[in-house]
Amino acid sequence: MAYRQFGIGGLTVILCIALAGCGGKSSKAEAEKAKAQQQNQPSVIDQELKKQYQMYREMRQYQLEQQMKAEQEAKSKQAKSKEAKQDENKQNGKGDKDNSKDKEKNKEANRGKEGEDGGD
Repeated sequence: MAYRQFGIGGLTVILCIALAGCGGKSSKAEAEKAKAQQQNQPSVIDQELKKQYQMYREMRQYQLEQQMKAEQEAKSKQAKSKEAKQDENKQNGKGDKDNSKDKEKNKEANRGKEGEDGGD
């Protein structure tokens, strides 16, 4: 009987070792699959870098939009002030042509005065 118990114990040990060996192969395959999945998936660092880069691009886009708006506002203000000056000149009855004619008349009058002053 002792031999029989020894035989059953030995078979149990051999069976455990055999199953452990088979399990080791499957765990290696699982480890390789897990490693392949990790390689296919971006790492945590890569994901964070992508998030940071996306935030940078959004901020830069916002800055460019704000800059363009400011430039457009400056141009529109400049155009409005130019129009206001033109309207003011028209309301005063003086256009650009009238201003040049008035300047010429003033020059002629000044020349005449100088001639009269010089003759005394």
